[in-house]
Amino acid sequence: MNYFEVFELPKMLGVDINTLEKKFHELSRKYHPDYFSTGSYDEKQKALMMTALLNDAYRTLRDPIRRVEYLLSLEGLKPDGSKVPKAFLMEMFEINEQMEEVRSGNASAETVQALRQEIESRGTEFDSQIKDASREWDRLIASGASTSELRAQLGKFTEILSSSSYIRNLERDLEDAV
Repeated sequence: MNYFEVFELPKMLGVDINTLEKKFHELSRKYHPDYFSTGSYDEKQKALMMTALLNDAYRTLRDPIRRVEYLLSLEGLKPDGSKVPKAFLMEMFEINEQMEEVRSGNASAETVQALRQEIESRGTEFDSQIKDASREWDRLIASGASTSELRAQLGKFTEILSSSSYIRNLERDLEDAV
């Protein structure tokens, strides 16, 4: 049973968070281990497994990026850094050179601020790309698109997530460096 099925949701990315939360609480009450304290060993084990599954599924589906990553995993795919455009890699190389200045303590406050703004801007850009690609995925699913169209859209997700992972790492590195 995949995470979408746990919550009786279609395999779409435009998840209504309020509906997800309501269903999570409903199922959490239904399978809470305390209700099975006098049950058989198998019933107790099932309740524990369902509780763990519910928690994992809820954490994954409530986060847009994790939701896309999970969808990719269901389809046997994952972000692949080798599919990142060369121009983007060159830009990341330049940003990494600036990061070295920050790490060494040789960067001015203005340089750090400019770098932070550049990285945040890139992160916002990738978030927007993920939202747009997710809407397109949902449109394709709703229209009964062909397998090849769906695979092409999944490929777009891997490219976006591969590139955005560079930015997420830079965000983390910058925070660690300052």
